[in-house]
Amino acid sequence: MASPTKCTPSGKFGGTLVHFARDDYGSIEVVDAFGVRTLHFGTPARQSSMCLQEPDRVELPYVRAMLSALLFHPEPSDVLLLGLGGGSLAKALFQHVPACRIDVVEQRGVVVEAAHRFFGLPEHPRLSVTVGDAGEFVKEAAGRLPSYDLILADLFDGDGMAPPVAEEPFYLDCAGALRKDGVFGINLWGSQTAACSRILEMMRKSFAGPAFRLAVPGRGNLIGFSLASEPKRAATGAMEQRARRLEAKLGIEFSRFLRALKQSNRALPGSESGTGFG
Repeated sequence: MASPTKCTPSGKFGGTLVHFARDDYGSIEVVDAFGVRTLHFGTPARQSSMCLQEPDRVELPYVRAMLSALLFHPEPSDVLLLGLGGGSLAKALFQHVPACRIDVVEQRGVVVEAAHRFFGLPEHPRLSVTVGDAGEFVKEAAGRLPSYDLILADLFDGDGMAPPVAEEPFYLDCAGALRKDGVFGINLWGSQTAACSRILEMMRKSFAGPAFRLAVPGRGNLIGFSLASEPKRAATGAMEQRARRLEAKLGIEFSRFLRALKQSNRALPGSESGTGFG
């Protein structure tokens, strides 16, 4: 890979460009506008956002929705994040789940550098970042004993969803890397209806437990979740209590996400024929 080039033009995407870098995969830009710092991969689409006054707040709705994985497994000890961006997921889990160890795989070294330098991604023994291919990493992980409680994938490039997302072996490998009570989650672009349908079907085939979908209210993102095994049925009240507890702890609208999950999935607590999650 060629060495990245850097420069600092003055404006981009309606704000002030504070960092620019280019590598073999394209450009990245860090932009400040109206008190919010955003990461871009050469297009106006925001890959990450951070409020400059409240840098620990989870800014983007889809990232908050991905953290709904904690409704299924509230106390993970080992987490794998596929795709880093500005590190919003990594920062939130690092801060709010202090007992967990987090492995991150990011294809682009310039993105890792930007996350540390401009988005406050911590450097700590509990947080390991590997520069490499997510598909190859999870394939290798699947060949060992299952070692993760959560695997969360946010794999986008400047053109949209990254290639591994469209491949069934990727989901089989993720399933192989999860412990039996583990949870897999993925961020999808909901307007790509046919692609999302294929991906959700691959998830249903690849994981032993049920699959769920969460449309992010008011946004184009669709979050898919799959469980590694059939969960024990949980009472609706218990799930609502868990959502309220997590909401108070993280400042994220988990109760709203739980309602959205119930509305769009039959296999949730309170449905007559579905399997709950514990």
